[in-house]
Amino acid sequence: MPAGYSARCKVCNSPHRAMIEQWAKEDGLSPRAISARLKEEFDEAISHKSIWQHLNEHFDVQAEAREQYQKSQAVMEKAVKKQLSDIEMLDSIARESYDLHKSAKEWLKELVENKGKIPKSLVDLLSTTAGEVRQHLKAKAELLGDDPESRIADAMVATLEELQELYQDANSRQEGTDS
Repeated sequence: MPAGYSARCKVCNSPHRAMIEQWAKEDGLSPRAISARLKEEFDEAISHKSIWQHLNEHFDVQAEAREQYQKSQAVMEKAVKKQLSDIEMLDSIARESYDLHKSAKEWLKELVENKGKIPKSLVDLLSTTAGEVRQHLKAKAELLGDDPESRIADAMVATLEELQELYQDANSRQEGTDS
């Protein structure tokens, strides 16, 4: 008897085993929902208890975890590269804006010391470059998730994940007592 198979298991011997496991794995359906869907779509009657037992004893959770982990790593790597590219671009633009701001500030300082007339365009340039630098730094903080809104969102996501975990634990305990 190979790992993940039992001759007495109705799901293991079902012609729709792959579909049943896909519904559990990818669609996140409960054993009760899978049983109902199986009856509806294929007119095959397998109890939710048999499906629950199959998923706990014969379904290769570790292989699925490895597969999904590898997929998520590839997606994560691609997202990180894009994010890093965006951050590097913002750094470059912010550095150039800051250099322009410093030059305008030095020029303004020289004009004030020489008591010359200060052109409005220089004052506008100074305030514009200062605003641009602030905006670039704010955008960088947002990309890095270091802004107040991101911290609030992270806290909300963590709370929702905890609630989902509690809900799933309660459901699995309920299904365990049903069998």
